[in-house]
Amino acid sequence: MKTITTFFFVLLFSTLGFSQGNLQYNQAKIVNDQIETVPANKVWKITAVYGKEEVCRQVVPLYGSNWWSKALVAGFFINNVEILSFRKFLSQTMYNNSNTCAVNGQGNYDFSALNFDSDPNILPIWVPAGATVKSVGPNVFLSVVEFNIIP
Repeated sequence: MKTITTFFFVLLFSTLGFSQGNLQYNQAKIVNDQIETVPANKVWKITAVYGKEEVCRQVVPLYGSNWWSKALVAGFFINNVEILSFRKFLSQTMYNNSNTCAVNGQGNYDFSALNFDSDPNILPIWVPAGATVKSVGPNVFLSVVEFNIIP
C-alpha cells in the first residue's frame, strides 16, 4: 500500500509540479515601459503591477474639445490598449487641447469621481504569443511568468 501511495504522489507531483495543462514554466520576467513581444510558442501571465506614474490624462471630452489633467496611474498596454489598475487625478486644473498639461490651464474642478483604487480583478491576465506588452511608464513594472506551450 505504501508503494502505491508513494507512486501516486510521485506521479501527481511530476504531472502538476512542472506543468499546467499544456503549459510548462519557463521563467519569471520584469517588464517595463519598453515594448516587448510575447515569443512564439510562449504565453505570459501578468501577475502584478508595481509602481505609479505621473502623467497627463484625458478627463472628459467636452464641447468638442479634449480636456486633460495631471494624474497618477498604474497599469500597462497590451497591443496598444491601455489597461489601468489605478488612477488618481492630482490636479484640479484642466488643460484644453493639450496632452502635455502645459498650456491653457483652468482650475478649481473636482475630478475625484473619476479616481479609482487598485483593481484586483484585472490580474492575472494571460497574454498570447505575438502580443505586445509594456507598462504605462518608466516607474511602473509588471511581474510576468512565462510559460512554454507544449504541443
